[in-house]
Amino acid sequence: MKDAEDVTTDELARRVDALRADMERTRADYEQIMVHLAGLSSALTDESKRRALELFATVVATDYELKVLLLQDLSYPTDREVWEKYMALLSWAAIDELPPKIGIEYREAGRAFKDALKPIKSDGDYMSNLTEIRNRVVAHRDLEGGDHWLAQWHLTAITNKHNGRSVVQSTASSSRR
Repeated sequence: MKDAEDVTTDELARRVDALRADMERTRADYEQIMVHLAGLSSALTDESKRRALELFATVVATDYELKVLLLQDLSYPTDREVWEKYMALLSWAAIDELPPKIGIEYREAGRAFKDALKPIKSDGDYMSNLTEIRNRVVAHRDLEGGDHWLAQWHLTAITNKHNGRSVVQSTASSSRR
């Protein structure tokens, strides 16, 4: 008889295999969409249509990159701090930078997207962690300010990994404990 940990490990392995298989189709779709958008973009002169294509390409690329990083995180948990650092950067960009780029011509889609993000943006602990990782660890590596955020972040991430804790904390995850 399997114990709960073995069942969880088996289920995780099954899901990783399913995600890996799905990534083949996802990768092909991603490449096809991006090639098509590049072709359309080169022929467009209308600025609003060009912005729409760039916005769509950003959403498609972000979706694909998050899936790739998630698969890497699940497949190679020993390097979790690397994958999660870049997932934090992509998540921050999608949550904080993408909504303002949605123009007036996409008002309804933009409103729905912003509404869907409200629970995430209202999670102060999560957004604070995400912003700190983005600003101090991934996007702006402060090598001269003396803070050594990159080394500190990796040390904390490795410690958390060995203690079974997440790198990014959330009020939602703390309330479930």
